[in-house]
Amino acid sequence: MVTTFRSDIVAAVVAVLTAQQTATPTQLRAIYSSRPGSFPETPCAYVGARDEVIRYSGQLRTRTFVGLTVTLVDTFADPTQAGDRLDDLVDLLVDRFTAAYAQVAGGGSILGLSRITDTEIEVASASGASTVYRGVVLGFDETFVTEGRT
Repeated sequence: MVTTFRSDIVAAVVAVLTAQQTATPTQLRAIYSSRPGSFPETPCAYVGARDEVIRYSGQLRTRTFVGLTVTLVDTFADPTQAGDRLDDLVDLLVDRFTAAYAQVAGGGSILGLSRITDTEIEVASASGASTVYRGVVLGFDETFVTEGRT
C-alpha cells in the first residue's frame, strides 16, 4: 500500500489557508507550503515542521503528527494601533480549521488544531543584518491517519 498521508495533510492545510486568504486577502497575503527564505508580503503563513510518530497494532498503522505546524508571520505592529491583525487572523483560522477537521483527501484522517504559540522569527540577510518578525505557531498535534498494513 502506498501512502500519501504527508502530501495529503500539507495539501489540506494549504487549502484551508487559501480559503482564508480568499475570504480576507488583506489579512493573509501569502501562503507557502514550506518556510520561504524571506517574507516579502505580510501577514503570511507557511507550513512548518511535519514531525510524526508511527504506531502498529495488528494489521493497522496509525501515523500521528506530533509536530505539524503552520506559522503565521507579520511585522511588529505599532502598539498605539487599535486591534491586532495577527490576533484577528489567529481567531479566524481557529474557526476555519475547526470547521475543516475532515478536510484531508481520501478520508480517514482528522486535521486537529491543538495549540497556539507566540514566537519571534529572525531572518538573516546576505549582508549579515537580520529582521525580526512577530510569529504565531499553530500546532496540529492531533492530526492522524489509521491505515491498513500490507
